[in-house]
Amino acid sequence: MRLNVWRVIAFFLLIALSVGFGFAFDAVATAIERGQHPRPAHLATSVAENAEAYGIPETVLWAVMKTESNFVGDKVSNDGAIGLMQLTAAQFNFISTQLLEEVDANASMLYAPDFNLRAGSAYISYLYSRYGVWDHVFAAYRAGTDTVDAWLAQPDLVSEQGVLTDIPDKPVAEYVENVKKAVESYTKLYYQAT
Repeated sequence: MRLNVWRVIAFFLLIALSVGFGFAFDAVATAIERGQHPRPAHLATSVAENAEAYGIPETVLWAVMKTESNFVGDKVSNDGAIGLMQLTAAQFNFISTQLLEEVDANASMLYAPDFNLRAGSAYISYLYSRYGVWDHVFAAYRAGTDTVDAWLAQPDLVSEQGVLTDIPDKPVAEYVENVKKAVESYTKLYYQAT
């Protein structure tokens, strides 16, 4: 009889330890993932304001910045894309004149993180109003609207609903997947109700 009591006690102790280790493991995994998907405090207000102003989920802005520049505000890519949102001079000209109506804008403004984020937000909002599908938005952000429009015109690349089912450019396809995964991570880590 005494042996059975000790077995029951040992069983419940093992359960308690397993649950405790499970919570500890989850906490460590979450901390690691938050380290990989940060929300730099100096950008939080600007992200929230631009998300609201342009009707974009905050998760999308965080994910695009993470994927494009990893939050390096003065980053310049090999193709000349600048800043947090990695906007090119050609994109800047369209955004500043057509979307922001900034008459005195010049490309050096892209080095200012707040302006870069605002310009990128306006562009993402424009792309979403044009396509209404996040995969298309992310593909156009990376490859341009002319390229995405050409893909959407190819019946073998789209579903019956007109949604891209295949992105024929591997780097663009990988970019879209990376942004989508980052959106999922930001949603899970910071925006889901617990």
